[in-house]
Amino acid sequence: MFEDLPGLKEHYLRCVRCGQCRSVCPVFEVVRNETATPRAKVFLAHMLASGELKPDAQMASLMSLCLLCQACTKECPSAIPVHKIVTATRSLLAREATSPLQRIIFKEIWTRPHLLNFSAGLFRGCQNLGLTGLGSSLGLLPPALSLPGPLPRRPARAFIQEITKAEGAPKMRVGYFLGCTTNFLFPAVAKSTVAVLARLGCEVVTPVDLRCCGLPQAENGQTDTAKSLADSNFAAFQRLGVEAVVTDCASCSAALQESSDLKGMEVLDLSNLLNDLLTGHNLQKVNKSITYHDPCHLAKAQGITAGPRELLDRTCTGFREMPGANNCCGGGGAFSFYHYDTSMNILNKKISSIKETGAEVVATCCPACTMQIRHGLIKQGLNIPVVHPVELLAQSLGLTFTT
Repeated sequence: MFEDLPGLKEHYLRCVRCGQCRSVCPVFEVVRNETATPRAKVFLAHMLASGELKPDAQMASLMSLCLLCQACTKECPSAIPVHKIVTATRSLLAREATSPLQRIIFKEIWTRPHLLNFSAGLFRGCQNLGLTGLGSSLGLLPPALSLPGPLPRRPARAFIQEITKAEGAPKMRVGYFLGCTTNFLFPAVAKSTVAVLARLGCEVVTPVDLRCCGLPQAENGQTDTAKSLADSNFAAFQRLGVEAVVTDCASCSAALQESSDLKGMEVLDLSNLLNDLLTGHNLQKVNKSITYHDPCHLAKAQGITAGPRELLDRTCTGFREMPGANNCCGGGGAFSFYHYDTSMNILNKKISSIKETGAEVVATCCPACTMQIRHGLIKQGLNIPVVHPVELLAQSLGLTFTT
């Protein structure tokens, strides 16, 4: 996650412009312009690194037209890590053609929990006063500001203690990484994760000084900041004697996995861990038909697809596989804010796949995907809830929560 562009030279020089990446790129499928292809971005990266092109706002705009979904990386016959090249190029552009707004958001605000809390509270207040709705209707605010939906009254951090004791004899002591999106938008997911782990015999450690995982910073060119955040978070877990970490956010998990090798700390997949802990447990299945969306940061970045499906099979009466379950939903972190219309066109394909299953509920392991898919379903007038598998497991275990 922290490579610089010169260090990736051997990779981008291997690109033979075969065009195989075009066949799997969700952005190119919508935009249909060569500059949107992965191979074009690899070529531009080469030109920027060699000094044949100058870093400027136009180059930054072209490089922003990428979801970092890693579909091209998986498809490339030359094994070129295209997503790493794009990330490294964005880092170069952030240094040479700085966007003040991006620097303020991703380096100054998002890295400081108290400022992030304040910003979330301010946004919630504007929502409650109807200011965001008014601004959007007048065209004064970007349409993507409607994606988060109404912010919950309190973030998850207000409910979760630093140490949550295991029910009965503890089987293991596990660190829980509470991601920003889960914390502010989906506190029920965080409460479910902690409660389920405790019910299944885990002592759950959620350090009070956790910060952002660093993925938003890395994806927006602030790689030095991302590395600093990773160092801080792993140090927080190490201080509390944690050797393994889990998270309910696929994006956070991918970011933690990228950094964990350097820290000597194991990052476990939540679904796989829960499946292991559920051995011997009888569950009351949720009587709903469920379909599942594979988050790019889980399926493509980490190769994890079976665990969530096994968990859903344990907890629900009817699982229905959707066509193209591992196709990107078009969220891509900040992508939907920079390129809302393109993002929505990509999302429409995902919504069509969901409708084809006839499922009553959509499950996914990424809060950003949850936000994106929920937005698409609402836009099409579909009353289909989008949930995390751990919420269904909590329901199967008879766990209830108060707010």
